[in-house]
Amino acid sequence: MKRRLALLRCLLSLLLASIALATGAQQVAPATGADRAARFDAVFERVVGPSSMDSSFVDYDANLERLRVLLPPGDKARDVQFRSVYCSSERWKDSAKGLAYATDALARAQAAGDIASQGRAIFCRVDFLSVLKGGKQALEEAGRMVALLQNSEERQLFAEALSLRGSLLSDMGEQAKALLDFQRARASYREAGIEHEIDALMMLTAVAYRRMGDWAQAERYFTHAINRMEEQRDWERVVTYNIQLGYLYDEAGDPNKAEAPLREALAVARSHQDDASIASVQIAMATVLIDQKQFDAAFDLLAQAQSFAQTREDHWNADVLALLSGQALAGTGEHQAALAHYRVAQPLIERDGNERYLATLFRARSASEEALGETTAALADYKRYSDLQSSLQGKMRFQQNRLLEYEYEIRRRDFENRRLRAEAASRLQQVKALQSIRHWQRLALLLGALLVALLVWLALRQWRKSGTLRALAMTDSLTGIASRRAIEAGLDHELGLAAASGQPLSILMLDLDHFKTINDHHGHAAGDRVLHAATAIWKQQLREYDRLGRIGGEEFLILCPDTSREQAQVAATRLLDATRAHALADIDPALTLTVSIGIAQFEPGDTREALLARADAALYRAKDRGRNRVES
Repeated sequence: MKRRLALLRCLLSLLLASIALATGAQQVAPATGADRAARFDAVFERVVGPSSMDSSFVDYDANLERLRVLLPPGDKARDVQFRSVYCSSERWKDSAKGLAYATDALARAQAAGDIASQGRAIFCRVDFLSVLKGGKQALEEAGRMVALLQNSEERQLFAEALSLRGSLLSDMGEQAKALLDFQRARASYREAGIEHEIDALMMLTAVAYRRMGDWAQAERYFTHAINRMEEQRDWERVVTYNIQLGYLYDEAGDPNKAEAPLREALAVARSHQDDASIASVQIAMATVLIDQKQFDAAFDLLAQAQSFAQTREDHWNADVLALLSGQALAGTGEHQAALAHYRVAQPLIERDGNERYLATLFRARSASEEALGETTAALADYKRYSDLQSSLQGKMRFQQNRLLEYEYEIRRRDFENRRLRAEAASRLQQVKALQSIRHWQRLALLLGALLVALLVWLALRQWRKSGTLRALAMTDSLTGIASRRAIEAGLDHELGLAAASGQPLSILMLDLDHFKTINDHHGHAAGDRVLHAATAIWKQQLREYDRLGRIGGEEFLILCPDTSREQAQVAATRLLDATRAHALADIDPALTLTVSIGIAQFEPGDTREALLARADAALYRAKDRGRNRVES
């Protein structure tokens, strides 16, 4: 399967019933009567309880074998429990048969009224549905599991359900919702008494940040996870995390840097003779080779991965293999063969609802159609790609903004819950004290008055703190200018005014050139000083009603009301010159600061996303044409 199923199976292996029973697994001596049932219960607890979070794959597989041997004949309750975990065994090479087994396990659990076993059986159904029906149906089933466990006492299993649904949401491009599910899962693990971080959940979180374009945050997660897994000698996760790190570097525009983690992953997979992991690395390496235009080498790797896929019955990674094979063939000029592969890939990708893959397919197919002289089809596919890419970029910005809102809301709710719990505890203590005191009625009235006063004070204090939090949320803490949330709110306001009044409105999107190099060579403290200095320079050049805000690490946005594109060009040139003229002697006398600027003017009917997309496209043209320039 594609990257998502690799992550999903990693989570299943860690949290529920893992991969196939290991060859030569330890056999368990038969037991009888109550002793057999007690031993079954002890092993089952190791399979599904908190200790399963840290068990190795080998130990987990051995425990599944022990469960099978220890299952007491005729014990319906324990049979339901066993089936609810055994449905995830890799013995189910035929996904349709596996789905039938999981569905039967679910029906038995429902008849027994066993909520936990129902949840585990649904977990299995999600896995099989994702193979047979695609991500959309799997997501519906995952939502069913979350709803089932929402108010149950199964907090660990509820955390697993949230992690599973978050993974599927991430594949659908809903990164903010996915990260919210991951945060809720983390809290639910804490409620279950699991205080340490869950490695699989951390990896899913990192993947979501990667897909949102927050590569620095994702890289921190992946490198930390790789170090932990190397210390624990968990080689399967070392392979998985190195593959993800390779994809991250490739998507960040540095395919050469992606080679090192992928070579490490391949070496580890080969040393353990894991064909599935080897094939997964080969697909990742082929992706990088295609970006490096090494098409023949990429096609050879894909052929090797295809050989492994043909040994399985679950159409393993059929969509991505077809897409990448088409790209490799197109790179060598075999465009007719490439189109045949794209025809295979498209329905599989559409079934899963993966818009990122679909955009890649449209762009690649358009290039092949153009090379074959099919200009009408090429133009139609390129338009599909352009529309989808614009939608994805807008969605990414929307997800980043939505994530900030979610995180603020979570912090607000946590504070409110802590306050309410503290109040409840205080009231209980007061009632107990009053019961042992004479003249309790008089004291109760007095304490009630004190409590009211305390609540009023807390309300006033909360109101003041809320005002402070709102102010912080609207201001970038490093530079003192408007935050992303504030500048986008300002843009919405200016768009409304421009639409109503007909006055021109222009925006400038700025990106400091080679800022990462400054951080790498001079340290992040120097980088922070550069950001502060740059914003100070720009504020001096702007009018009092122009508004400057920070929307990313080194990316900024300026709102210029009542300003045409030509006037904005003049202002941008002034900013360009002022930036270039600023000396950075306190950091490096030889260091020169430059900026790339993209300009977009509001047009009737424009949404925020459309206007930002044009400015972003102009910015990228400026960077592609050598940086230190203005494009509109």
